Amino acid sequence: MEFKLILKKLNNSLSEEERKIFDAWIAESERHKNYFDRVEKGYLKSPESVGIDEGWSKLSSKLAIERKKRNAVYIKYVAAAVILLIVSLPLVFKKSQHELPIQQVAEKKIEVGTDKATLTLEDGTQVALEKGDSFIRQNVSSNGEQLVYQKSRSSENARLTYNTLTIPRGGQFYVVLSDSTKVWLNSDSQLRYPVNFVDHQPRKVELVYGEAYFEVSPSSLHNGTHFMVKTQGQEVDVLGTAFNIKAYREDSEVSTALVHGRVTVNQNGNTEELAPGYQSVFDPLAGTVQIAKADVNSIVAWKDGLFNFKDMPLGEILVTISRWYNAEIQIKNQEKAAIEFNGMFNRNQELEKILTIIENTNEVKLTTEGNTIIVE
Repeated sequence: MEFKLILKKLNNSLSEEERKIFDAWIAESERHKNYFDRVEKGYLKSPESVGIDEGWSKLSSKLAIERKKRNAVYIKYVAAAVILLIVSLPLVFKKSQHELPIQQVAEKKIEVGTDKATLTLEDGTQVALEKGDSFIRQNVSSNGEQLVYQKSRSSENARLTYNTLTIPRGGQFYVVLSDSTKVWLNSDSQLRYPVNFVDHQPRKVELVYGEAYFEVSPSSLHNGTHFMVKTQGQEVDVLGTAFNIKAYREDSEVSTALVHGRVTVNQNGNTEELAPGYQSVFDPLAGTVQIAKADVNSIVAWKDGLFNFKDMPLGEILVTISRWYNAEIQIKNQEKAAIEFNGMFNRNQELEKILTIIENTNEVKLTTEGNTIIVE
């Protein structure tokens, strides 16, 4: 059932036909009833004494002043304008009286991303990993949603052999390396790593491109050997910690955010140590690095199935979204692409729902044609 029918029910604006659809849906299961109850409770918390149109008018005035000052629009989902409510996600908001036109359904539906990857073995053999398919070979196995390596009995004199895991646009995957280090790989990413690590030698892997979140098995469990991640002219030296590296091919910078633990980041001979809650941003071409405090929970939200955007230009938001939905972007209005938004979305919902939420701020028009998102 479309979520707008729930909103119409809360506003007592269902047509007779829509009422029948809603009644049938809520009668189907206790789960549906509980979901509606949660939405209704949160919805009724909004201050009814504040007029939505009046609130939006005041907010628009502030935005106009902000445009002159900073040449950007900061959209804040406040109660007087657009009421956001997270209830089992996606975002819920109270709409104004001005109904947006119903968006046309694209002939080719843009699909939600899923667990999928291509594993390239040491002999060059490629194996497609997808939900529902299993794979077992020597010390590695997959159930189609994760890839798990087991440490060989003796790696004292073992020869390093490498596997490569490639995640396409519209995919994600989880891998446990032979030292028990856990790695979450985002869409459009590639990781190269040893099948087995050699005893008493640094545990080195390479994030060839893309984004990955690492939970590293502590050095204390591996005779003090460090874990090291190489990516685009940068090397991260880890003692045992959780961190995120973002290094997409189209990006001009490599960012490393530390969630907890301790890492050192080495770029062209310069070494910087990161503290938890901080992020380094490295420009490979300029050879410069900046370290600043960051909202690491927002940065790593993708690992938990969320998009979390904070003061992010629409253009960047759509680039992030397009990787997960394997969509293209066409920007007809660059000024609109510079507008900044805040918002949290469930990555498992349909793209159209996210675009509608953004469009209902009345600051930009978004349409889809085939596999392309258009900013007008």
